[in-house]
Amino acid sequence: MSAGADLGGLGPGAISIVAELADDRICSVRVRSSRPAHLTRLFRGRPAAEVAPLAGRLFSLCGLSHAFAASRAITAARGDIRKTTPQDLIALDCERLSETLRALATMAEDAVPPTALRAVLALTRELAAGDARDRAATAARLRAETVKLGLLDAMGGDTPFGKLSRALARSPAIAASAPDALRAEDDALVLEGIRAQGESFSAAPSIAGRAPETGAFAHHWRETDLSRGAICARFSARVIDLDGLVGRLSNGADDSSRSEAPAAREAYCAVETSRGELYHWVRLTPDDRIENYAIVAPTEWNFHPAGPFVAALLGARIPRAAAAQTITRLAGLFDPCVAFHVELREAAYA
Repeated sequence: MSAGADLGGLGPGAISIVAELADDRICSVRVRSSRPAHLTRLFRGRPAAEVAPLAGRLFSLCGLSHAFAASRAITAARGDIRKTTPQDLIALDCERLSETLRALATMAEDAVPPTALRAVLALTRELAAGDARDRAATAARLRAETVKLGLLDAMGGDTPFGKLSRALARSPAIAASAPDALRAEDDALVLEGIRAQGESFSAAPSIAGRAPETGAFAHHWRETDLSRGAICARFSARVIDLDGLVGRLSNGADDSSRSEAPAAREAYCAVETSRGELYHWVRLTPDDRIENYAIVAPTEWNFHPAGPFVAALLGARIPRAAAAQTITRLAGLFDPCVAFHVELREAAYA
């Protein structure tokens, strides 16, 4: 994803990545985000029934996941129980698959034929809308189309993503290590941070003594070959995640979202998106309006100024001529939900 304009208070914002090199080694990484953390102020004072549709419209990426998390959090805060339907899960998985595929297609640049990508996205839309007369047959067509692109079963072939895989393998090796995965057991700490810090926590969530990561690599790193380096391992994790999503669409899946009401008229919901764990937290007034609201998105964990993206880069040995492309590829595999810009500088003491 390339840099984009920061549209101001209600715009999506952007991420700035400034890396300093000394003797072909990354000696400093500074990440600054202009993503607005105050959008949830738009929810305050509104009737709770308005918030889920509004959340879905406000966030152009993962809008369905935002609407789902908002609805589940508000339902829990009311003390009600809303059963997730199989079609809800299909729609969420289709959104995850589409978002992941778009991100990888962006990395592959012109190598992905637009018609092939549109064919896959059309099938996900059909499944998500519940329009498929035979879901199993449509899911089978979806798998076949993704294989044609070079994902899932055909990574070694002469396909768009097979070529991308080989290009990534030629990148300078950045050491890969086991991530500090954000887990369901961390929900209480996330809730504590939201309550204590509000928008500040949403903008830069943290857990003392840790640098949590969320997303495909946090889930699937054990299934990758870390010895091939961070870029190859992270690409493999995204492909493994895609394979799992196609399987879920074929065979069905359990609801992995979590919602809980820790106090009267207060609740949160956590749902898995293509980029990782998304939290919505709400506190309602007695007349069912929004008293307070917070969203903690996966990008803020992964691109925290002292988070896993920075940790992956610091100390890496990368030739100056390949540094911009290598850092851009690594950032693309972390897949922020806004545009990003990479700037290289020579260290002052170099």
